[in-house]
Amino acid sequence: MTGNTELHTILNTLGKAKALDILLTLKNGKKRWSKLLEILKDKKSLSYRIRELSDLGLIQVTVIHDTPTGTKFYELTPLGKKVVQLLEQIEKEFEEYHSKAPPKDPEKFINELLDDN
Repeated sequence: MTGNTELHTILNTLGKAKALDILLTLKNGKKRWSKLLEILKDKKSLSYRIRELSDLGLIQVTVIHDTPTGTKFYELTPLGKKVVQLLEQIEKEFEEYHSKAPPKDPEKFINELLDDN
């Protein structure tokens, strides 16, 4: 995986504030700008983050010409859906791993093991 600049770019972008929140909000279908603005709260930051995610091919913008200016909807692309699925799998693996890890108090853990025998 060394030298994969696209992967690094995606991971760096996903690590930025609210990027994951935007993707997870779009997981269940397309949303309007106003719904995404509820999450990010800052128009400039939302605009920038949308552009980054769109440039990576993770989200797409659709304009419906129902008004003179049109209504924009944002949704995950097939790649964006796959990335969300992979992130959810990573989260699941992480939770499973940590649920099997011994407690932070080793003495308590050893005593529980001895009590079971």
